Amino acid sequence: MRQAADVIVVGGGPAGAMAAMTLATRGVSTLLLDKKRFPRDKPCGGGIRYRVYRRFPELADYLRTTVAIHEIRKVRMEGPSGASVLAESDEPFYLTLRRTEFDAALLARARAVGAEVLEAVRVSDLAFSRDGVTVRSVDGRAFTASIAIAADGVNSVVARQAGLGDGFPEGALAIDTMEETDLAELAPADPETMYVAYGYRGYPGYGYVFPKRHHVDAGVGFLLSFFKAKLGGAPYEHHARFVEDARRRGVVQRRCTSPTGTGVRLPLGGPLARTYADRVLVCGDAAGFVNGYTGEGIYHAMVTGQLAGQTAADALARGQCWAAGLASYEARWRREIGRELADSLRIQRRLFARPALVDTVIRAAAADRRLCRLLARVALGEEDLRTRKLELALRFLIARFRRAPSAVRAAG
Repeated sequence: MRQAADVIVVGGGPAGAMAAMTLATRGVSTLLLDKKRFPRDKPCGGGIRYRVYRRFPELADYLRTTVAIHEIRKVRMEGPSGASVLAESDEPFYLTLRRTEFDAALLARARAVGAEVLEAVRVSDLAFSRDGVTVRSVDGRAFTASIAIAADGVNSVVARQAGLGDGFPEGALAIDTMEETDLAELAPADPETMYVAYGYRGYPGYGYVFPKRHHVDAGVGFLLSFFKAKLGGAPYEHHARFVEDARRRGVVQRRCTSPTGTGVRLPLGGPLARTYADRVLVCGDAAGFVNGYTGEGIYHAMVTGQLAGQTAADALARGQCWAAGLASYEARWRREIGRELADSLRIQRRLFARPALVDTVIRAAAADRRLCRLLARVALGEEDLRTRKLELALRFLIARFRRAPSAVRAAG
């Protein structure tokens, strides 16, 4: 069978687009397959850390001019009791955007630098041989390459076929309801403030309201195991209750009259035990590269997509496409984001197990401006937890002995 490309990338989201972009710019023939046609809707909160501009400077101006990006400089963090604190910063904490625009822009960029893209191709299985890997689709087509990169999401077909797991267990998944609404229908009270309710209703989960340029995204998420055991029902019922609570408390204004939200699964249990195999690399949500506490995955998808592309290009140049030749991928992502992901799981497991602890932390932050800003930056991935651990602990202990109001504005 004729080889379709040197590398086949399965999935056209941020991870797949970055992998294809990286390969194509290095002169590697690249074929990207996606089951959808772009632009397509993608259930997602649509938030990404501001650091993306520094991490991918070659894309900064392109994204600013092709995507309606909204900068967030204020974050309101709230605990189960209603205690809250507002953190502010001169430099944006976060960027919010529409995934339908963002993903289409990245895919267009991959095309522009030379990657071939085929849409409406749903991959069904893989077959391996001494000479390469064959990717087959449900409509009977087959595409061969030396390496396949899995960027096909939380239910990755490629990762399963490569023997890298049978999917994520319920304890490692969250169910997240996400609904993006036009500002004419539902609007945040303050378009400059991101709202995050940690330990929402005392549950192991969260709620959020993300203002965007022309839209607002709201959602609520719970660990899937808890949802099935304690809550149940349709996910959107819990979403609607959260949005109504937010409206009554003045976080949002008006009501959504044409609801379209749905529940999606997020991998919050950390990366797969192994993210490479013979002729296969796995990146983005397919490998579990999501911050276990905030649920952010776009940034990690872009980082691991680029690293997967670099690793595949190097392996092809050496003629070493088996697992041993691809093992450096794991060292690369661990060096850049491994510590953050491990720390996010520690935070998640401690705070999700004890939602009342969130109130204690927030009340301490309300008594200390510096602590407030540090907590916001750590939570949003802009500060390293271990680097700031001693300062956070000392400030937390001191703040607990102060009498603080339930909310205070903390200037950065």
